[in-house]
Amino acid sequence: MKKFIIKQNKYLKQDIIGFYNCDYIGYRQPNNPDFINHLKNMSNQLDELDLVDDFIEVITRFTHDCHEILSITRNMIVCVVPRSKNEKSYNQSQRLFKNAISCAVNNMHIENGVDTIKRVRNSKTTYNWRLSNNTGKMPYPGITKDTCEINESAIRNKTVLLVDDIYTKGVNVAEDCIQTLLDLGAKDVILYVIAKTKE
Repeated sequence: MKKFIIKQNKYLKQDIIGFYNCDYIGYRQPNNPDFINHLKNMSNQLDELDLVDDFIEVITRFTHDCHEILSITRNMIVCVVPRSKNEKSYNQSQRLFKNAISCAVNNMHIENGVDTIKRVRNSKTTYNWRLSNNTGKMPYPGITKDTCEINESAIRNKTVLLVDDIYTKGVNVAEDCIQTLLDLGAKDVILYVIAKTKE
């Protein structure tokens, strides 16, 4: 696991600590964590049995790294950055990343907040924004508040470990989500991603 700093910008009012497991090089490139892409199941052509190995890979990596994070802070709730579309538009085989994090958290006896942030209005899918059915707006400051329902009482005065699959500098989805949690009363937010896009 590697540490990085998410620098303040127009989406985020302060620097935030982040951790990532591996580099994201590009889909189907040598040594790229393609299991993340598989779990998105954007084309909805895979069923849950096709994705078992990818599901287990996420659990394994997150669990290993989360033990290290727990050495920094013990009292935390784990939340997940929501996907870009209304949560109801995804079927069970497209929710496996979040489900994998939930399973890992439950096994580690950490407070499970994976359903704390739910997308209720579509935003654009930033990594494939040219899709014809890619409705909603591109990220802007405040998009998380405008498009999500958030259980404020779950995160108030707590350290939030905010989890996502891939972090790419400049997209600002994570930054806006972090700032939203801080604005709603989180004591601190730490970002953890499986992969970080190489700059």
